[in-house]
Amino acid sequence: MPIALHEIDGDSSRQGGAMQHWRRAASVAAHPSSQVVDDNMLASIASGLAQVAVPWELRTGEAPADRRFERVLSTAAYDAWVIYWPAGIELELHDHGGSCGAFAVVGGQLDEDSVVDGQRRTVRLAAGQTVAFGPDHVHAVANRTTRPATSIHVYSPPLSTMAFYDAEDNGELRIVGEDAGPWADRP
Repeated sequence: MPIALHEIDGDSSRQGGAMQHWRRAASVAAHPSSQVVDDNMLASIASGLAQVAVPWELRTGEAPADRRFERVLSTAAYDAWVIYWPAGIELELHDHGGSCGAFAVVGGQLDEDSVVDGQRRTVRLAAGQTVAFGPDHVHAVANRTTRPATSIHVYSPPLSTMAFYDAEDNGELRIVGEDAGPWADRP
């Protein structure tokens, strides 16, 4: 089922911002200048998609107990996913197989945990906020609230694999597994 998009209301400030994101995202979607899109452009695409996306539970009419994801856009240069995060769910430390990325929160709140200089750092993102990252970024994403959350994730080149990590006591990261996942089956 493709992501449900809705019309932007008549609020001119919201509409102007959304239109700016959509124009920028649409120009890349229609005319990618290369096979890799940088993290700033990915942030614009994720933010634009998030502004018009409907939270998962409103789109499907259900609030599943487990994390769900669905590819909603696929080009040669990038792909986009909608992800549903029930309360209390976390995806442990992982990378994106060398892809740059960005994610934007559609509804609810998410925490992004990353290891910076051997220290774990947490950033809380609310609906409407976006974070972008380069190809070497390792992070965990969690919904530590009591309400569900939905987010849009965009990767370039398109996601092909993910490695999972444990953080050692000294802050070093150690790979503990890899996942070729369903993203390997591009439409």
